[in-house]
Amino acid sequence: MNRPLVRIQALLLDPRTMRAVVLFVGAGVTLYLAAIFWFGWQDTARALSALGPATMLLGAGLASSSYLWRFCRWDYSLRHFGHVLPWAPHLAIYLSGLALTATPGKSGETFRSALLLQRGVRVTHSLAAFIVGRATDVLGVCLLGFCSAWLVGQQHAWAWLAAFAAMLLASRLLAALLLHPRTGAWWDGLMQGRQWLAALKGGQAIFEHWASLWKLPRVTAFSVAAMLAYGTQALVFAWFCHVAGTGLPAPLCVLIFVQATLFGAASMIPGGLGAMEAALVLQMSERGVGDAVAVSLAIAIRLVTLWLGMALGALGLLSSSRRASQLG
Repeated sequence: MNRPLVRIQALLLDPRTMRAVVLFVGAGVTLYLAAIFWFGWQDTARALSALGPATMLLGAGLASSSYLWRFCRWDYSLRHFGHVLPWAPHLAIYLSGLALTATPGKSGETFRSALLLQRGVRVTHSLAAFIVGRATDVLGVCLLGFCSAWLVGQQHAWAWLAAFAAMLLASRLLAALLLHPRTGAWWDGLMQGRQWLAALKGGQAIFEHWASLWKLPRVTAFSVAAMLAYGTQALVFAWFCHVAGTGLPAPLCVLIFVQATLFGAASMIPGGLGAMEAALVLQMSERGVGDAVAVSLAIAIRLVTLWLGMALGALGLLSSSRRASQLG
């Protein structure tokens, strides 16, 4: 284990890290709600309370089930590299990554790699699994966008499917070229970018491991799993809209959620904070939903997805840190 990873692992096992993560999640939720409630907070609070605690709790449970789809994909990826881990501690380690999901591209989730080191999982393997997960998330959202746009009757629904096919085929071609290099001037020019990967310790190995996972049937299955994961959260949003009496059909609510998710990701703001909420509110307002109701629905769905996920991540980090201390 190299020295930087030893330092990262020691930091994660420090009880002060856990307290910092818990404070980060708690402060984030508080500031998040305070900032939004500042604008018409009475109307927003009234609309949010109309959902009721039972709806919020059930929605939180359903939205959280999406993490099981992602965990199964993650576990399968590590099994591909020969790492078979006990499911309970492995699930806790996976969830611990959610504590820092509010980072650009969810890159903070990569600190799972340090926790997995004690269980014999190479960093290049876990980072390759992370890249596979993020890439198939994008593909899965495109599939979900196509299904919802088609059900809504959007004329350009095919564009979602075209984007999915283009990204899938292009990435599969890149994976094939990484695993089976060609010769010739054109190939040398195309692959000059590999020089900086080789300069990074393990950088080239990470992408070669990614390429070994990136097989067409497997990627398609992973993309469907991602579609189900995001689809679960989108249906929770549609249910919230129904309970709030917006009158928006469920497929349209799913499409609104998908487009807001992509906008939040494209903004590169950590966790899409503010960007995804704005996209949700704008799309609902354009369809006749009142501002207070639209804001309350945006808050509600983010509470049971982003912020609940971060809270579960904090609990996962606590459990993983205790187990790691015992192993150490």
